[in-house]
Amino acid sequence: MSGRIGEIIQVSTTRILAQNDDLSVLPHFGSFIKTRSQGMTIYGLVFNVYETSIDPNRRAMAFGIERDELLRRQPQIAEFLKVEFEAAVIGFDDAGYIRAYLPPFPPRIHSFVYPCNSREVIDLTEDLEFIRSVNALPGLPVEELAAASIRLAYAERGNDSAFLTRAGQEIAQLLKDEYEKARSIIRRISDGR
Repeated sequence: MSGRIGEIIQVSTTRILAQNDDLSVLPHFGSFIKTRSQGMTIYGLVFNVYETSIDPNRRAMAFGIERDELLRRQPQIAEFLKVEFEAAVIGFDDAGYIRAYLPPFPPRIHSFVYPCNSREVIDLTEDLEFIRSVNALPGLPVEELAAASIRLAYAERGNDSAFLTRAGQEIAQLLKDEYEKARSIIRRISDGR
């Protein structure tokens, strides 16, 4: 695996918190990530990305100049910042088959996080069952996250309109008891094309 985008610093069965000190590496909201832990590949969906101070007791302060100019004048400031991102665990690889449900154990702290490649994104979104897991996790922006991940999968498939049609149908079925949420996701998907 190449292209590491983070290192896990906190983990649970359902969520991953990773850190990257390279401020130029910001995973996209709704992007698919993976980590290897205990011989298993575990997949996640990025739902929150933030840049913050490395010292939890010290906030960044305003300097009144654009970021690029500030970093040019005072490059040491970058040493005091970090990127963190959170991902919802959406599945795992079980002997070559992607399972769209929670793995038997969480990944381990200090495992590295990588972006999923095109093949993995396509396999993960072959059906949209992972949306059910995302919908069940409290505190997630489900509508935005589902739409962003489907738009990304659409792009990975070369803008295959048949996929979007099927995605809309699957969202309607998966969220049949939540009509407004399903409608909102479908609207966000089509608005972002």
